[in-house]
Amino acid sequence: MVGVTGRTTSSDDRSFAASLEPLVHTDRYEREVVHESSSCAVGTTAYPEYPVRIVEDEDRWVCLEGRIYDRPDDVLERELLEVATDVLAADGDEAFLTEWLLETDGEFLLVAVDKDSGRLGLLNDPLARLPTYYFHDGETFLFSRELRYLINEAPIEGFDPMGVAQCLLFGYSLGDRTLVQGANRLRPGTKLTVDPDCGAITETALHRFDFGEPTFADRSRSRNASELVDRFERACRRRSGRGSRDVISLSGGLDSRSVLAGYSAEGIPMTAATMASDEFVPPSDVEIARELAGELEVDWQRYEVGPPNGSDLDRIIKTKNGQIGLLTSFILDFFRQLRAEYDASLTYVTGDGGDKVLPDLTPARPLADESELVDYIVEENCFLSLEQVARITGLSAEAIRRSVHDRLCMYPESDPDSKYVHFLVYERGVNFLFEGEDRNRFFFWSTTPFYSSDFFRYAMNCPPDQKARYNLYRSFLSELEPAAAELPHPDYGVPVASTRHEAAAFVDDLLSRYPRVFDAVQPIVKSINGLETDSQLRPDTVDCIRTQVEQCEAVDDVLSTDELHAFLDARADHDRTSVYRLFALTSFIDDVHSSQSVLESRRDTVFG
Repeated sequence: MVGVTGRTTSSDDRSFAASLEPLVHTDRYEREVVHESSSCAVGTTAYPEYPVRIVEDEDRWVCLEGRIYDRPDDVLERELLEVATDVLAADGDEAFLTEWLLETDGEFLLVAVDKDSGRLGLLNDPLARLPTYYFHDGETFLFSRELRYLINEAPIEGFDPMGVAQCLLFGYSLGDRTLVQGANRLRPGTKLTVDPDCGAITETALHRFDFGEPTFADRSRSRNASELVDRFERACRRRSGRGSRDVISLSGGLDSRSVLAGYSAEGIPMTAATMASDEFVPPSDVEIARELAGELEVDWQRYEVGPPNGSDLDRIIKTKNGQIGLLTSFILDFFRQLRAEYDASLTYVTGDGGDKVLPDLTPARPLADESELVDYIVEENCFLSLEQVARITGLSAEAIRRSVHDRLCMYPESDPDSKYVHFLVYERGVNFLFEGEDRNRFFFWSTTPFYSSDFFRYAMNCPPDQKARYNLYRSFLSELEPAAAELPHPDYGVPVASTRHEAAAFVDDLLSRYPRVFDAVQPIVKSINGLETDSQLRPDTVDCIRTQVEQCEAVDDVLSTDELHAFLDARADHDRTSVYRLFALTSFIDDVHSSQSVLESRRDTVFG
């Protein structure tokens, strides 16, 4: 993956520059050691257009990966040096750092080094928008934006059984856990310092969002919508003009159309780009995107994408290391076309996060306690059933369930509804969806206004009763751009700003409380609204998984091969998402342990 990597150094270390070589995934990537001293080394692996900034003075060296949108360059450079002082100090001003994080609109990882003492410090933004991992065993400290670096360079003993089980169950591991033992995920809004004299690290959580008591519950829905529109337009304006071109990823959904509307309201020059595919993209999605671009008089381009091949899947495995699924690998074809038509200095703007900040995330039914919340989380978020995961991993269902409960106990909220919101933001959002966004940055910088600090904080403090049944979203979009609200919501097939949409959302909310009825009705709704595609599980996919299981002995060390074969034999009983969730894990294990992985030997095989 693109980004920053570093480690503490010792006399018996092999070349740090050589250790970066496996992270150079294409011929456009450049490997560069940007800091090296007797105490630590820091390097980057990235294409030339990727945002990395280095500032220093006599005392401090600072590297900022990512972008901060609300500071001019001269102010930002002074602030980075000031912030680095408190990041590196043993008694740094944590209140100052917390306030700075919350008042800063950006997606970044800051790395700082004290030139005199050799202390190393890390600081990430309040949502950890750039996934980062680290390893520490009392002697060696390594960190990287790519998990594979730790696997290659740290004394990792193997896969983490519970991390694997959680990833198989949900698609992601929870908290700071990863798929491998000893490798930790840097949590959001965290300061981490390394003292070279004693080898100790200090990890300080500067801020965790608490979704328990919405601050703006006493304000009307119309006022909250207006406040959100102001903040959203400001977030769009700040993110614009940073690269050679702003390209909006436009589908028929509410999130991406909101982004297009926000950029249009600010008069920002842009291009809207939409994927089209009989196999992967509903035709209604493409048609709504075309109509919306026409209504707002925005340049619109349609890009036909085909099914991914083994080379695409292998690229995802090598760069994201099992942290995201393989089912959407077809998007790489879209990215390649965008980069070829424009260049890698474009800013790719998505609607990611709209589904987290504006809808009601609270559970669809009342939950009495955390035990019921655990059941609900598993029921609503699982790829495979808890029992299937237990059989495949060899862990007990109760142990896996307890790991979820233990994670919930770490949250600041007290009631089940708010804890569930926290789960969706900090686990599914931070640990899974942000990894997907990071895949985009393999080609060009990717951002979204929905996670702007100011917008996110306000939106998450609007009450659930206003967000229920898209009510707040409807008010927000109607004020932002009435034309966008007049076009159909693809899930319902009716205009957003209509009484029919209110009725459809009410029925949807009602059905969500009765999962069996919802599962029976959903295929009918998809058919009526043109949401069906021709995508099917191909035989080559199943054959590839079987070959991985049979040829890579390490798979049997992590997962039960008998249970894997039984699962594949019964594939007709599972949907494609379940099979592909398994596929990501077997592919990752195979890639780590085999001199030539099965995917490497099947680069031209078509998957779907």
